[in-house]
Amino acid sequence: MLLDSLLRGVRDLRSRRRGAAGGRRGPSRAQGRLLRCEPLENRVLLSVADCELSTLLAANGAGPGETDPSTILWHGEQRAVNPGHWIVAMDGLPATPALQLTAGAQVLQQRASGPALKALRSLGGQRSLLIESAPNVSYAEVKASLSGLPGFRYVEPDFIISLDATTPNDPSFPSLYGLNNTGQTGGTPDADIDAPEAWDLTIGSRSIVVGVIDTGVDYNHPDLAANIWTNPVEIAGDGIDNDGNGYVDDVHGWDFYNNDADPMDDNGHGTHVSGTIGAVGNNGVGVAGVNWQVQIMGLKFLGSGGSGPTSAAVSALNYATTMRQLYSTSGGTRGANVVLTSNSWGGGAFSQALSAAIGASGEAGMLFVAAAGNAASNNDAISSY
Repeated sequence: MLLDSLLRGVRDLRSRRRGAAGGRRGPSRAQGRLLRCEPLENRVLLSVADCELSTLLAANGAGPGETDPSTILWHGEQRAVNPGHWIVAMDGLPATPALQLTAGAQVLQQRASGPALKALRSLGGQRSLLIESAPNVSYAEVKASLSGLPGFRYVEPDFIISLDATTPNDPSFPSLYGLNNTGQTGGTPDADIDAPEAWDLTIGSRSIVVGVIDTGVDYNHPDLAANIWTNPVEIAGDGIDNDGNGYVDDVHGWDFYNNDADPMDDNGHGTHVSGTIGAVGNNGVGVAGVNWQVQIMGLKFLGSGGSGPTSAAVSALNYATTMRQLYSTSGGTRGANVVLTSNSWGGGAFSQALSAAIGASGEAGMLFVAAAGNAASNNDAISSY
């Protein structure tokens, strides 16, 4: 039995470790947890590749992938995953996404044994790829098959991320008590962000680009259209990657869920978030955003049902980082001045690939902004990603 062999292997490995260390056990590792919708916090960065196999094989002896392939037992909790899809990082891959995919496919061919694995696409940064196996292949099998490859760093499941809760459709500014609280809903007057006072100083700037990583954005919305980012180099519909960023016809951003150039919102959440950030103010239409003037970049990675894979989230964030870097290195002639990304989602486990993407965006001078969530929980006491 595969499971019995794995368990025997774990016991043998631990016995050898104790013997080599004079009977002493190594330091225990803190357990990472999955992303939950909307909260993200600074946490100790843990390596999924270092996850104890015994943790994965707990819960009545069921190994990951041996029951329902759409879930995996991860650090003692059952988590939703994209079946048969894995995120793998390898040192030595080229920096260009297209070359990463070709080189990654060649490296996978060097395996002497293990399950069939196929390189699907580059995630656009940190030399990471999305690879595919049969749905019933376990994490342990994939890791064992990859661990001997040159430059291998880690592999992790492609966890599913979701929205936290349905958000309301605010019809007008007077209902936005968070911006200006007059006690209109029975709350405490002035318990708000003092938006009208801030607007006396500034109403924002269209030189600032905010990447909204979400369900997309309705770029035709009458209260958003004037503040939608448009790629200044890309020529719509010509089928050419005019700015050389690896994406063809990315005029308003990209849809990483359907892998196409149209980040139109088919859920509503991303449009709502975009309205909070940058609905045009003082135009007699709808609501007013915190910024009356700004540019919203649509980065869709969640589907119409409000969920999507971690690999798509990583790709969306890497896209924003790439555009920021192009803007900086070209003197503003290419790319976009992405100052921050908005991330109102979560629900998966700790992801090393997502952590690396967040770190890279920070090194590029961007903020990664995440909502605290709508679960009324203490994020300092209960980890949530």
